[in-house]
Amino acid sequence: MPRIKDYTIGIQHIKSPSSEISVGTKLFFAISNQITITTAEQKFTLQEGDILILDRHTPYTIHGNTNHSIIDCTISDSFFAYYFEDYFSYSFKFFSKESAPGREHIVASLRKSITELLVASSAEKSASKLDAQSALFQIMQLLTRFFKTAKPSSLRKETGDKRISRIIREIEERFFEPLSLKEFAQKEFLSEAYLSRYFKKTTGVGFLHYLTEIRLKNALQNLLYSTESITDIALKNGFSSQKHFSESFKAHFQITPSHYRAKHHSEKKLFEQPSEHSFTKQIVQIEPTPDILSQLSNFYQEIEPARELHAAPFERKTIELTNKTTYKLTKNVHILTIGKLNEVLKENVQTEILTGRDEVGINYIGIRHLFSGTTFLPDMETDELVPTSSPYANADLALTFLKQQNLNLFVRLEYQDISENEEAVFKRLDHFLRHSVQVFGREFVSKWHFMFFNPKYTSAEKSELKRLYKKLYQLIKSLLPAIQIGNFVPFSLSKNAVPTRHTWFLDVAEQIDFVAYNANQNEAVDFSKEDAASFLLSEDYCLSKTLKLKAFLKKHHINKPLMLVNWNTLTGNTRYTNGTFFRGALVLKTMLDLTKEVQALGFWINTELHEEDGSKLNINLDGLELFHFFNGKRPAFYAVKFIQRLKGTVLAKGNDYILTCYADGYQLILFNCATINPRYSVEEEFLKTERKEIHMQIKGMAPGEYQVCKWQFDRDNGALYSKYWQLNSKHGLDKEILDYIVDASQPTLTVSDEVISDDWSFYAYLDLNAIHFYEFRRTI
Repeated sequence: MPRIKDYTIGIQHIKSPSSEISVGTKLFFAISNQITITTAEQKFTLQEGDILILDRHTPYTIHGNTNHSIIDCTISDSFFAYYFEDYFSYSFKFFSKESAPGREHIVASLRKSITELLVASSAEKSASKLDAQSALFQIMQLLTRFFKTAKPSSLRKETGDKRISRIIREIEERFFEPLSLKEFAQKEFLSEAYLSRYFKKTTGVGFLHYLTEIRLKNALQNLLYSTESITDIALKNGFSSQKHFSESFKAHFQITPSHYRAKHHSEKKLFEQPSEHSFTKQIVQIEPTPDILSQLSNFYQEIEPARELHAAPFERKTIELTNKTTYKLTKNVHILTIGKLNEVLKENVQTEILTGRDEVGINYIGIRHLFSGTTFLPDMETDELVPTSSPYANADLALTFLKQQNLNLFVRLEYQDISENEEAVFKRLDHFLRHSVQVFGREFVSKWHFMFFNPKYTSAEKSELKRLYKKLYQLIKSLLPAIQIGNFVPFSLSKNAVPTRHTWFLDVAEQIDFVAYNANQNEAVDFSKEDAASFLLSEDYCLSKTLKLKAFLKKHHINKPLMLVNWNTLTGNTRYTNGTFFRGALVLKTMLDLTKEVQALGFWINTELHEEDGSKLNINLDGLELFHFFNGKRPAFYAVKFIQRLKGTVLAKGNDYILTCYADGYQLILFNCATINPRYSVEEEFLKTERKEIHMQIKGMAPGEYQVCKWQFDRDNGALYSKYWQLNSKHGLDKEILDYIVDASQPTLTVSDEVISDDWSFYAYLDLNAIHFYEFRRTI
């Protein structure tokens, strides 16, 4: 077995059962067939690909069937503790076969690193030593980040004193050496008398007593699980003689070492007793042949290129489904704004509309500037008794498409458009509505919504705004009373008020069917500031504004449905930061928060139509776009899709999860919201602190077999901009590349079969603003 000071690693074949003790942190990686490893607590059966981690000083017996092979890797205590000073405060125990779901990628990374360490250690090239050290450190990083467990020891005294901690750590590392109080006193520049008093005062026991306890602890394991003589055990654990060992042992355990061994050997049947030749040929070392290396190379393929796994804040969550207050999920109306009505005639817009209807539940198509542009053709002079051409030809084509797709209109009528030629606009609106009813029928047109809009800053007087609204209301309602007519209210969260010129609607509340408003979190932050406080203050901005608006309306005795027609979460204010700042979880959480508070949520269809001037660097932040250019789906699209997929009854809900029960099983969404300056999203080191790992336990699930589907959505799994960035070229992207980017930019799906009995647990490693959607489908 190749061996250097820091570690040992090699491939083994177990010819006959062998009893051993791990002299450091030990990792077993089964390459082929079956190997059984038994400790005092448990029996482990390893098959191809399985990994077992044993803590230091763990006794075990190992044996295998025919033609098996296993990698045995041990990291020495002294080396591990040198780089991880809290090494002795933790235990390292893990069995991949018994691991809760969610750590597959971490286990795969560990397999890969062990394989790399083996290959590098077997090579004779000088560069391989560097490769070996790199692989060794990667293994240690994975162990300390994901596989350590706090291990309070009855022998290790908990103390915050760094000097005593340093001495205790060295005692545990070197207990088998002839240690003395004088040696440690000299190292710490203290007198022996002072250190003796100081040690006992801090730990509660004297130096020699503590050292003896450590030696006896390890000697116990040798007595139980080895055939070494009492003298050999005494000397290897730091005792000066067998007599010294026996006296110390009897003083602590009221029995001699030989009697203790005889008594416990007769009781312990768990471990095989080794034969006379067991320590010579029980374990055979195998050279890493090309066939074995080829077999190990298969484990590289399961590691997909991704960001390095980093330690993340660890949380444990438990959801108990019994005695929970439940409520039914409600769905919001979704409005998709496209700009002018004639945009419907474009093929790509139709494609996105249909995708939005089918996948994210779009109900209404929002249009603006109804009477401008080429939506309505000019009236033509004709000598025909009945004109064969109609000014509504384009509009009819657009409305025919919408009616066929069971979509309705949400029309924004702006004060400025009306006031420029009031009589002509009202005449055209009256004629258009009558024409639409005649061509498409009352049932279709009666479902339309009209919103009277005037921006926050306006020169129009209150009385003028109220007059125009009442005239509009009377015209539309006289034709079709079922059409809903509402008003846009520019409510200010900071002032908790509506600008004076806009307060006219309070006088005509009975003539308002709904109240529309905007909520843009980016208005509440200063992107030029580096401090995190201002961004944290904007957290839950959309919900806060909604609740304040509802309270304002209630104060004025107005109870009308709310429609959040234009909104946005925190995002980057430049092209680059807007793309790099992944915010899927922010969109999802905002929608979950608003579900019960509003009737409708509005979205923009795509970047192209939202931004008429596509050449500017800074971008429009006043709305949430579902699509990018070329039909690419933005993170908001998938966040809305997850909301749309959620169904049934809500059994549990927290700040970062929601769990529902439906006819076929359960659904769970985990999300990791981070309200930070989007400029930091380009700093990988900063983003490490925003990740988190969750160990989730769900209690009370109906027992049975389930098919578990998991969708993972984060920067590496589904983010459109990440793919654009990977495949970008200064020479442009052709249709084939663009189609590939769009197809590849979707959440990752994994499927597993699970047998659940009452409760189920798993791990989830969530990146910045990541979403993990789980669906537990009961099998028949």
